[in-house]
Amino acid sequence: MESKKTPFVKKKALTVLGVFILLLVFLFFSYWYLIECEGNWSGEPLEKNGKFNLTKIQGELESDLAFIQGLGPRNSMSDNNYVRLLKCETWIEQRWKSQGYAVRRQTFSFDGRDYSNLELEIRGRVSPSEIIVVSAQYDTLPDSPGANNNGSGMAILFQLSQLFKKHAPDRTLRLLNFVNEEDPFFGTEKMGSFQYAKRCRQQGEDIRVMLSLDALGVYRDEPGSQRLPFPFSLFYPDRGNFLAFIGNLQSRKFMVEVSKGFKKGSSFPIKVGVGPEWAKGAAWSDHSSFWKFGYPGIMVTDTGGFRSPSHTTKEDTMEKLNFEAMSRIVLGMYTCAVDLTSLQK
Repeated sequence: MESKKTPFVKKKALTVLGVFILLLVFLFFSYWYLIECEGNWSGEPLEKNGKFNLTKIQGELESDLAFIQGLGPRNSMSDNNYVRLLKCETWIEQRWKSQGYAVRRQTFSFDGRDYSNLELEIRGRVSPSEIIVVSAQYDTLPDSPGANNNGSGMAILFQLSQLFKKHAPDRTLRLLNFVNEEDPFFGTEKMGSFQYAKRCRQQGEDIRVMLSLDALGVYRDEPGSQRLPFPFSLFYPDRGNFLAFIGNLQSRKFMVEVSKGFKKGSSFPIKVGVGPEWAKGAAWSDHSSFWKFGYPGIMVTDTGGFRSPSHTTKEDTMEKLNFEAMSRIVLGMYTCAVDLTSLQK
């Protein structure tokens, strides 16, 4: 004879099983949504066709980094550092003008000092109101010469502007050097990128997506050279030999396109992922300012302090950078930007 408790036990078992299945479905979906968002492309990358001189690109990257590092710390934490910041600002403007571009400034003041974002625009031929932003920052922490953080991003940005002299995009492309990304300004309205994104929103501009180039020069093959926070450490390699693309949940729809576009230029290894904005390291660059104003933003990085012990320190010097890798990344970011600014894929 069946016990009166049997239906209750069966119901409870089915409830537990249902909850377990829902949990598995949730975990699978979360993994797919957050981690499995890398675009696929199987053709031959641009770096293989011989049309681009990687040796020349590498030499120019090294030359720019030597000058940037030679400036020393660039920030407003002392009078000398502020002079260096202004000198870097002037050099960026001259560097872009030497490539034939008109440079626009967005200047703002805090605490009795002026700061400027520097911008060039390549207006779209077909849909100029749709805008793609690619940026780097040119300030450093108080004691750091800033070779990787963020001379590497600046140098790659200059190579992109050089390559785009021969390309007419469908959408508008803006390349920017932002000021005041580092502490003590990070996360405040004094960031150059905050001021810029705020103005874009006030003017109703259609920023489709922005890419922040931030520390792109350190690559290591040794096991344990990559140290990501949990739970990301479960899903990504422990060797720091890849370039990372990191976005928030809103930016996921662009992650496939961005990573696929990169692969058209370079076979350099990449890893992609999206996550909540509060996840450790996810917001550590200028893309987070665009998030605050509702724009999709993606950080492109070697993961900074999760890989390099010299990140943000006085030991952040150019002999630690892999310029061969950076030259390949230039071509990947070029085809990425070409794809983003093209209406026909």
